[in-house]
Amino acid sequence: MNGKGDTPRPFSVDQETYKNNWERIFNKDMCEYSGLPNTSSYDEPDKEYAELLASGMFWELFPGLTGVWSEDKIRWEAILLMRNMREK
Repeated sequence: MNGKGDTPRPFSVDQETYKNNWERIFNKDMCEYSGLPNTSSYDEPDKEYAELLASGMFWELFPGLTGVWSEDKIRWEAILLMRNMREK
């Protein structure tokens, strides 16, 4: 069956240019093997999160968080998003 989306569009630029453009636009690391965004850094705590946890004020400021990054990362992203929206 022929139709829209049967075959991928050809790249209009070479892979190196594509990778450089991606990094420039999204400022993300790319996997050298697949050329896709590298998500390994997502398992590392956010810098601000880690500093607050070390400061001792973490649970006073964020009583709903556990202090374990693997459990808090989605809630932390929501906190940062709400903070950014309030500042605008």
